[in-house]
Amino acid sequence: MIYTLGESLLDIIINSLDDTVVRPGGAMLNAAISLGRSGLKVSLITELGNDNTSVLISSFLKNNNVSTEFIKFYKKNSTSLALAFLDKNKKPKYTFIKNYPEIRELKNRQTFTSGDILLFGSLYSLDRKIRTSILSIVAKANSNNATIIYDPNIRNAHHLNDKNLMNAVHQNIKLSHIIKGSDEDFTNIFGNDNTLAQISEIRKINNQALIIITLGADGVIADFNGQIIRLPAFETNVESTIGAGDAFNAGIIFALSQMKFQNNQLSKIPLSSIQNIISHGLDFSARVCASLDNYIPMENTIG
Repeated sequence: MIYTLGESLLDIIINSLDDTVVRPGGAMLNAAISLGRSGLKVSLITELGNDNTSVLISSFLKNNNVSTEFIKFYKKNSTSLALAFLDKNKKPKYTFIKNYPEIRELKNRQTFTSGDILLFGSLYSLDRKIRTSILSIVAKANSNNATIIYDPNIRNAHHLNDKNLMNAVHQNIKLSHIIKGSDEDFTNIFGNDNTLAQISEIRKINNQALIIITLGADGVIADFNGQIIRLPAFETNVESTIGAGDAFNAGIIFALSQMKFQNNQLSKIPLSSIQNIISHGLDFSARVCASLDNYIPMENTIG
């Protein structure tokens, strides 16, 4: 089983007043949908309100083969929204409307086993109101030999001005077997835009993990057992970059699932297989960039 843990909301994607698209969103929901469309067993761990929006999102998840068993519904709350304004380069600028109760909790009845995968990250994973629940789930996954993938998804350095938030990012890096983020993420975390320096900083925190850094149109750089891997991006006509990184996560998870991978095997995987894993990430990401959806298109579902 694959689990994705993170915030869920409704994305309102705006090119102009006459060109607006509404989609269920949130980084881990986006990844879950791509995985469900790929034919994998996936469950989303998240929080929603109890309103028409949550009904739409829940139905969408079920229709795309994503389990809703571990969604916490808050009876007296609305579901959060995100306004995503696309610039000329199709990159979004967000305005969030958050609707959480004062006291929050996640469903924590997952039964992790060796071979399972847990994907988590974004600012949601640093949220003080829910972090204890998140760490409890990550610890349970770790103790049962599941593979943990962390995507920091930090789009602005000011999000980490608080020392406690930076410590939480470092803790997430330390807990993970695969660390995947963009060069922008790690520039914001470490204050250095040199990717090799970023890898060096990550290695100070976690010396064992597979590190993958996406570079947008310039492809990917990765560090595997001290070996640097570089792969170019797939060419595509970009409609929107929303969900591109989430789809990349889904692609590498799809490849890992095809290999029947377990985390204690990571250091033993051939270099060619690591390159194959990254290529799947690039493939999934390119498909999402070619559409206004946040996930791989249904017609491209992998059988």
